[in-house]
Amino acid sequence: MNKQKIIVTLLLLSTMFTCSLLFTSCSKEMPKPNILFIAIDDLRPELNCYDQSHIISPNIDQIAKEGVLFNRAYCQSAVCNPSRASLLTGMRPDHLKTWDLRTKFRDIVPDIITLPQYFKQNGYHTAGIGKIYHNTIPDTLSWSEPKMHVAGYPFDPDAVYRDDRIVQAIKREKQRL
Repeated sequence: MNKQKIIVTLLLLSTMFTCSLLFTSCSKEMPKPNILFIAIDDLRPELNCYDQSHIISPNIDQIAKEGVLFNRAYCQSAVCNPSRASLLTGMRPDHLKTWDLRTKFRDIVPDIITLPQYFKQNGYHTAGIGKIYHNTIPDTLSWSEPKMHVAGYPFDPDAVYRDDRIVQAIKREKQRL
């Protein structure tokens, strides 16, 4: 065997060995990162992380510093149901035929895969708390567990309030009307 054939054979063997190591290390399951998705509508970029010093938001600012901060976000609709359905499905409100607070996107596109549903189908435990989809339209296919509720935050179709005084004032106002 000549010298050139030996070098080519050694290169081929070393390449095969390197590839086998690479594929072996790739086949080991890497730990999945934890993912925290905070959906906020009607907020505008009025936080310190958006250079607004009149807002005191240290916890959100810290999350923004350590995570991903979106500087170019757009609203699909001025109403939360179509906007949130669009965000979580990747489809425009016109495709979902969701333009109001009553339409359920699953009635229009029943087999659509939502963002949390995709994570759930790929081994993640998904849990939603608060107003992820429009409150009166939960999406049970998206979550690993039933809709969570935090004690002290009463359910209201349009908002969640923390202070019982605010809740009582709203109830009085509704009764007055």
